[in-house]
Amino acid sequence: MRNRQPQRHPQPRIAEFSRDGLEEHAIGVEEEADSDEVDEKRDRDDAPAKEDSSGDGRRSQRRLARPVKLIERRQERHGRSDISPSITQARLDGLIATGTLTGLAIDGDRITDAEGLAVTDCTFDGTSFQHAALNGARFKNCTFNACSFRSADLSDCIFERCRCYDTDTEATCDFSLADLRRARFEGCDLTTARFHRARAWSIELVNCQASGADFTETDFSLDRGNFAAATFDQCNLAYADFSATNLAECSLAGSRLVHANCRHTRFAGANLAGCALDNMDANGATLAGTDLRGASFNNLDPRTTDLTGARMDPEQGLLILRALGILIE
Repeated sequence: MRNRQPQRHPQPRIAEFSRDGLEEHAIGVEEEADSDEVDEKRDRDDAPAKEDSSGDGRRSQRRLARPVKLIERRQERHGRSDISPSITQARLDGLIATGTLTGLAIDGDRITDAEGLAVTDCTFDGTSFQHAALNGARFKNCTFNACSFRSADLSDCIFERCRCYDTDTEATCDFSLADLRRARFEGCDLTTARFHRARAWSIELVNCQASGADFTETDFSLDRGNFAAATFDQCNLAYADFSATNLAECSLAGSRLVHANCRHTRFAGANLAGCALDNMDANGATLAGTDLRGASFNNLDPRTTDLTGARMDPEQGLLILRALGILIE
């Protein structure tokens, strides 16, 4: 009688989880391709099953929290090696409750109530902050890729050395309809960011890159009155859109507004000293009482732009007269 060899079964995949349930270590299998889609499929297929307590032989699938995803490619792209793997939404909510986020990578997910949150060295990819209560929060050395802050409360928030623009994908951030009153951005990249119809009384942008930013219908006034307050100090606002916006009494000293759209913008009494205004579209704008000393411009025409009472250097005055066809020799 022939002896039958015992049938060999492939070694099953064993999943081990650390104490916090976040890290997964595969034993006895080859590594799969490094892509989010493959990782997510593997996580679903490899979730261990357990016997149903009813004893009828049916197996019920045990649902596990989505494991950590390593973001080596993102770290390489941004030159960062100190960012931890991304975390689950449940884990994120738990960390937010502590009031501090440090060195994390948030892929998607949503942040809602986080007043006074302190965030340092974090990366947010496609994260939604819509309608979030973030007043008084502080973000330092953070990266926001294609994130939405629409209708969020960002009053009294501070953003220090944060990037809100992805140079690879040209994805930007949306602050439309957000409450940005008394918010401060310092050394941030806000290229092509959208601030459409945001409330931004007393907002401060210092040494920021904001070329192509959309400030159309942004409300810089106090309680929607005529008194406005905003500071753009040494900012790059080239190609930005301020059309039909009230910037009366605001300070834009030392900023670049070359090729900016300022049609019908109200600059009355604003500080534009040292600004680069070359090729700025100021048709229908009001620059009455502005300080233009030290500013450069090449197309301000008093016939289409109100320059009543504007202070300027003698050389600038000659340019204005030349626009009227008056030559002084």
